[in-house]
Amino acid sequence: MEHRYFPRHIENFKVTLKGKIGKTIATRVLDVSREGLCVSVKGSPIPSGAMVDVIMPRDKQSLFGSCSQRAFVAYAKPGTLGLWLIDAAKRFDKTLADN
Repeated sequence: MEHRYFPRHIENFKVTLKGKIGKTIATRVLDVSREGLCVSVKGSPIPSGAMVDVIMPRDKQSLFGSCSQRAFVAYAKPGTLGLWLIDAAKRFDKTLADN
């Protein structure tokens, strides 16, 4: 079942995921929404519920507001991970609260 509140936009760029213990995994972004990413991975190297840092490529940093985003692994399926961008969600919630 779809849980994103914002539309997805097809993308195709590389990001690096960095786990809590410092392990890094190269991935490719498949789609982006205001608060999330779907990334392509080999297998399911990171379980649902894990926290990761998403290291953005230089040419995408302005889109996301920084070189790194904290993310929660919302789902892990063979070949894909769904990431909820925590910092993006907090910025959006703050914007709503300020209006």
